[in-house]
Amino acid sequence: MRIGTHTINPTKIICVGTNYMDHIEETGLDVPKEPVLFPKTLNCLISEKEPIIYPKFLFNQRKYNRVDYEVELAFIIKDKCKDIPKDDVYAHILGYTVFNDITARKMQVKDILSKLPWFRSKSFDTFGPIGPRIVGTNEIKDPHNLNIELRLNGERKQFSNTKHLLFKIPELMEYITTHFTLEPGDIVATGTPSGIGPVQPGDLITATIEKIGTLTNKVVLEGD
Repeated sequence: MRIGTHTINPTKIICVGTNYMDHIEETGLDVPKEPVLFPKTLNCLISEKEPIIYPKFLFNQRKYNRVDYEVELAFIIKDKCKDIPKDDVYAHILGYTVFNDITARKMQVKDILSKLPWFRSKSFDTFGPIGPRIVGTNEIKDPHNLNIELRLNGERKQFSNTKHLLFKIPELMEYITTHFTLEPGDIVATGTPSGIGPVQPGDLITATIEKIGTLTNKVVLEGD
């Protein structure tokens, strides 16, 4: 796919859950002792200004009809890497971008209570907007001091700074590459701050990270 001037071909999307304390508090989840990882499937990915499709399957069922936004800082892998120590992490990062981890929230909660993975609630088509561009590590020297926010129809819903990440990028890269290999173009989304909330068909979502830009996507009902 194309993100700004870059074309990437990821093999996987790795997301980090519960990585801001205020988000942990609003969800009632436990404070993790190590990074919480989960995947999203590649069919999630859409670019700037492409529509987020709200599945009719979710919209028409009361037990599932809540879909949420989650703004996140993501980084893109530059080369094949495994067992990367903290001190060498940035040499393997192509750059940073904005990611919106769209989530079928009622489904996720149901699965958590049933001790099932978060996988299906995160992996509907179009549930991974990304963009609008990739900013290189030479332009962003410190990815842990960036304001991050999301607006729904112009109203601010999320606002924080990446300095509040519990597990910073060097820790995440070392942890992830200890467990498995990352390939060029792979996407790692670092987690969302507090303020998560539902969207409806017709809503406009703008997700912004300082020094990167604004990712804009409209929500539409499947089939409309």
